[in-house]
Amino acid sequence: MRHILCQSLAACISKIPQKILYAFARYLGTLFWYCVPVRRRLAILAVRKHLRVSSDEAKRIARQSFQENFQSFLEIFHLSDFFTYQSVCCFYSPETIAVLQADEGPIVIATAHLGSWELMPGLAADLLPGRTGMVIVRKQKNPAINQVLSRLRGARGMLSVDHRQASWIVLPKLRENAVAAFLVDHNSSRKESIFIDFLNDIAAVNTGPAHLALRTKASVYPVFLLRDGKGGHILHILAPLRTSELTGSIQERLRKIAVFYTDAVADMVTKYPEQWLWMHQRWKTRKHDGG
Repeated sequence: MRHILCQSLAACISKIPQKILYAFARYLGTLFWYCVPVRRRLAILAVRKHLRVSSDEAKRIARQSFQENFQSFLEIFHLSDFFTYQSVCCFYSPETIAVLQADEGPIVIATAHLGSWELMPGLAADLLPGRTGMVIVRKQKNPAINQVLSRLRGARGMLSVDHRQASWIVLPKLRENAVAAFLVDHNSSRKESIFIDFLNDIAAVNTGPAHLALRTKASVYPVFLLRDGKGGHILHILAPLRTSELTGSIQERLRKIAVFYTDAVADMVTKYPEQWLWMHQRWKTRKHDGG
């Protein structure tokens, strides 16, 4: 019954026009802002500390981020017909798109909870037709919701993979020159992480994508899909890191890869702070218990 209800709700949301959907998302974000003071305070403090801005500016950025985050969530229900919209997106760096499309080796896409990240699987599938594509995500606790989200993320041919299964599913696919997209801005446990400077603090950075990229000699492309404030989107594809060209010990190379995609996220969050997920406890895991 839960599966049917979730699927019916998803079908209803998918029929809402884009402008109305975004207006509804902004309303929900504002409602959440007022109804969940714990998350509101967390976001404001995080913005103020990590961007080093005034209290008023931190509050403005945090509040807008709530609205943007709800837009990000609701956009997934329009993923299947996203590319039928007029003025869908423009390309910030067309030269790197050409590099990406000409790359015949394994590709790791590093992205973040920034902008229209839920639309990334569909965009990757369209930019790289004929390539096996995977999006690695964290499994939802509710099975019904997880099933619906997995179906939506795979609507344009991308395979949705639980991050706990990434090693044995993604690794052999990458060795066959597949494309794997990771969200690299999650907080993670000590055993999965190395500690790297991120937005004026030290954050636990998951090394899973770095391990897979290094083992398969994949090229790592930071990719972000940002809203332009006019109903459209701007795609940013940054110059890749060729892991096959790295030198040093395994640990040194892993750190270089992790620093590379962490710095890319930090740079984009600094430029577009309103579109990042500030309510997430990004710096929860500390290097030392008292840190």
